[in-house]
Amino acid sequence: MSNRGLTVFEFLIYTTILSIVLGFGFRGFQSFQSRASINNGVRTIVSALNTARYKAIEKNKHIKVTITNNKFLLMEKKDKKWKEFLNFNPGEKVSISINSNPVFFPTGFVSPLCSIYVENENHKYKITISIAGRIKVIKE
Repeated sequence: MSNRGLTVFEFLIYTTILSIVLGFGFRGFQSFQSRASINNGVRTIVSALNTARYKAIEKNKHIKVTITNNKFLLMEKKDKKWKEFLNFNPGEKVSISINSNPVFFPTGFVSPLCSIYVENENHKYKITISIAGRIKVIKE
């Protein structure tokens, strides 16, 4: 007589091994998703800073960078008031904070010096802007 099915013991071993493998895979996927969201946020911020610098040079105007409601805003001065002309969203699971609101000059320089912190539940990055407009990303 041939045995074509699984015994209860074999089935329990199979399901235990499968649940262990899936558990490790799920944790790995969560870690990957967390890294991907923070990297996307950092790239968005760096892109926004480069855009601010190039727009200041291109338009021959001062461009101010600020954060409102977790959005990165680029503003230009019109009629003695700062008006938003571009905004960047770093993502839902990423929070950003800034220690000052830098202004890019038509020469490409920036003042005041600035640090921007981009973080999520597992990762934190610091983006610094030098007076010459150079952008440096540091993982903390």
